Amino acid sequence: MPEHPWFVIEPEDDDELELTDEDRAFAAALRERTAGWAEAGVDGWLDRTDDALVACLSFGDPEAPLHLIDVGLHFYGGRVRGDRLHNQLFFLPDRPSVWALEATGTVDELADRSAGWFRSVLDKPVVLYVWLNDDRYAYAARFAYADDDQTIGQLYRKDLAPAGQAEELIAVGHVHGKGWIQTVGLPTPTLYQHVRGDRSRAVVPPGARAVTQRGPLQGVWYE
Repeated sequence: MPEHPWFVIEPEDDDELELTDEDRAFAAALRERTAGWAEAGVDGWLDRTDDALVACLSFGDPEAPLHLIDVGLHFYGGRVRGDRLHNQLFFLPDRPSVWALEATGTVDELADRSAGWFRSVLDKPVVLYVWLNDDRYAYAARFAYADDDQTIGQLYRKDLAPAGQAEELIAVGHVHGKGWIQTVGLPTPTLYQHVRGDRSRAVVPPGARAVTQRGPLQGVWYE
């Protein structure tokens, strides 16, 4: 048994989360099916919204104290929906990811589907792309799923970037909210590092140089 198994119902959870009998049965079935999967750097836990039990896995950057993503599912009794979750409220996104889960069935059937879905998400290849200015200064970085190119987290340093680049990106729409540059609009990354998941499923841009070590990446990370 792993030191910190996932989806455990702690004694205080019954009162705090107001779990139903179906919630308990689903959590137990999911915990049984994922037993032995727990790994360092990945946390698995339970929560509850007004209408659903939430089962969530969270992981971060293994080389820095940086949280990367929460993935999880909402169990509604006879139905589950799974996807990337909001990192504070744990809501499902308005627009499902291409790898989102939606299924109906019995508790055992949904536990089977959910465990398989969690396994597939854990196996998705995560890479870190880094852009260097003058082959020296890391001005942008992006964690992404390398099988579908979905951004997990990114940073952009205008003060270190090539002159005029930020303005060009903004002009063509590679920006969200109050000036958050979207790194998908950048040219080919200088280098990339495999972070976790099935490396054989990764599709990386031609010309990006593979590395196994990296220096510190300083800046504000955002989705």
